[in-house]
Amino acid sequence: MTSIHVKPLFDTPTRQQKETESRTIAADLERFRKAGGRIEILGITAIDKAGISRRQVVEGGAEQRKAAKAGKP
Repeated sequence: MTSIHVKPLFDTPTRQQKETESRTIAADLERFRKAGGRIEILGITAIDKAGISRRQVVEGGAEQRKAAKAGKP
C-alpha cells in the first residue's frame, strides 16, 4: 500500500514530528543520566490472588491482599 491509498488524518503527528520528539526525549534522557539521574525500570509483579476475589484485585485493596497473604480472613 502506498501513501496515495492512505486517507490522511489531520490530527495525528507526522513521521517527522514523531522523529523530532523521539530525538528530543533521547537527548533529555541523556542529559538526565549525565547529571547523575537514574531511571528505575519497573517489572511486572504478579498479585497473589489465592485469598481474595477478582473484584478485590481490580479495585485495589492492598490491605486485603496483605491480610490474605498472612492467612487472615
